[in-house]
Amino acid sequence: MISSSMPFPPVSWWRQASSAQHITFDLAEHYQKMSYRNRYYLAAPAGKMLMSLPLEKGRNQRIPVQEVRLSERDVWQDNHWKTIVSLYGRAPFFEHFSHQLEPLFRQPFALLHDFNKAGIILVTQLLKLPLIFDETRQFIERYPDDITDLRHGLRPQQPAAVPEYYQVFADRTGFQSDCSILDLLFCEGPYAAVWLRQE
Repeated sequence: MISSSMPFPPVSWWRQASSAQHITFDLAEHYQKMSYRNRYYLAAPAGKMLMSLPLEKGRNQRIPVQEVRLSERDVWQDNHWKTIVSLYGRAPFFEHFSHQLEPLFRQPFALLHDFNKAGIILVTQLLKLPLIFDETRQFIERYPDDITDLRHGLRPQQPAAVPEYYQVFADRTGFQSDCSILDLLFCEGPYAAVWLRQE
């Protein structure tokens, strides 16, 4: 499977990654605005909440993803963690995982991909998923048909339909489909690994 680099990808990405088991991140592709490459979505009382990672030169840059730098002027990591605590502090498995996730939001990261990769690897470890990650620094526009290409298939504006699971605010908003893996992790805990593989 070939994929863009994303922070805490949506659960639809993880379902495909769990099937593929070998995921290659395309670091040579140009950064694309309005995509998952620097954003993730959390379930909130008023609907899905966008969490955006601020970039050093804004979102209109046409450079390879491997060169995209995170803004050092914003305290985005602290703000993101406070929002996560506010939304998921009462989720069934928040306390089970929060002490392992919080350091990721305290550690400085210069490059967007470095933060994205660290988050993906950490979630993989927390869920004990047998995934293998690789990176390519050579852009290939089209891959053979037997390789799943998710670089353009996942769009925040068109969230994928996924099987329902428990969500903190479902009684107010109904099920919010295809949120970040953090939502599934805090709500379903270790069972999330089984949920990802169900039909």
